[in-house]
Amino acid sequence: MRPARQPSLTRFLHWGPILSITIFKFVTLTTLYFTEMWWPCFGSLGGFLNNALLLTLFVISFSCYLKSVIVGPGFLPLKWKPELEEDQQYLQFCTICDGYKAPRVHHCHKCNRCVLKMDHHCPWLNTCVGHANHPSFVIFIFVSIVASIQSSTLLLRTLLLVLAQYGHRVLVYFPLKLTLLWLTAFGLAICLILTLSLLLFIQMKYVLKNCTNIEDWIVGKAISRREQDRNLPPFIYPYNLGKLNNIKAFFSKDDGIHWSVRDGCGEYDLTIEQLEQKLIKESWKQPMVVIKEYNGRWFPLMFGVCVCCQIPWTDETRMPLNVGEIVQVTRFRKYWMYGHKSVSNGTRVRGWFPKPCVYSIPSTLKKDK
Repeated sequence: MRPARQPSLTRFLHWGPILSITIFKFVTLTTLYFTEMWWPCFGSLGGFLNNALLLTLFVISFSCYLKSVIVGPGFLPLKWKPELEEDQQYLQFCTICDGYKAPRVHHCHKCNRCVLKMDHHCPWLNTCVGHANHPSFVIFIFVSIVASIQSSTLLLRTLLLVLAQYGHRVLVYFPLKLTLLWLTAFGLAICLILTLSLLLFIQMKYVLKNCTNIEDWIVGKAISRREQDRNLPPFIYPYNLGKLNNIKAFFSKDDGIHWSVRDGCGEYDLTIEQLEQKLIKESWKQPMVVIKEYNGRWFPLMFGVCVCCQIPWTDETRMPLNVGEIVQVTRFRKYWMYGHKSVSNGTRVRGWFPKPCVYSIPSTLKKDK
């Protein structure tokens, strides 16, 4: 059974893709505008090659971005189950997709689907980064960095010409409006270089280890568990095949369900570790009763300045609460909590909410429940 990819143009109807496309087009076009003042495209071979290189980088970057958004991460088919029934015991079951999660598959509550080899949900793409679009996403980051370096260099050269032209022949006309335009474009270019370089560094670490952001987190918890309990058998990440083979696997066109593993490891080693970590997480959750209503706003002023100033900086949802509801809390912060509750149709709703909204259920009532 082939995985579902579900190309969708509706993903562009979101602030992430709209803002991303606007920024890249603005920086590129502004750079071309300023460069044309002192290095015209048809004035010399150098000017032509410079513009051609910048436009080529933009086209490659933009194409990879479009592919990342339109193709998407690749979704596991609904109601999927392994070929062998006895393998079901090694896999988690997704109640929303009504099927088992294949190895390296995780459910995204933003996309509302199980994602193949999920790395993270990217709001700038308005979809997840996963098996199908991860290579194009990394190429997009790399080419965008190169293009941003070229843009910032050309914009800086423009400023130097402006500063050097006083008392000489005017090469670049630079009124106040153009100064503001230059500052905006140069600032965005520098921000792109810094943020995308950090993201590329993180992504390349994952590529060379043949893992994802989520899997790296799972491995970290597996190591931590064994440091606390020496009796547990050692855990070896099964998909690290060596740097060269990891790169080949990253760009491979596999189905996203079946994966090669290193010698001595099994197909379900990682999923078994996930199941054990899930049992520990379930034992940590704490039931609490809602005592104050919360409407799901990001900045709930009614709960005070401290709650508004220390919100969780994540794209995870905020969960509205009604007085009397029972919430299972799994994550704790000073002013916010994360948990889930059951709704009338039997599904779970997850999200963050202010800590003052809930009160811990006394142990006597827990026993009664």
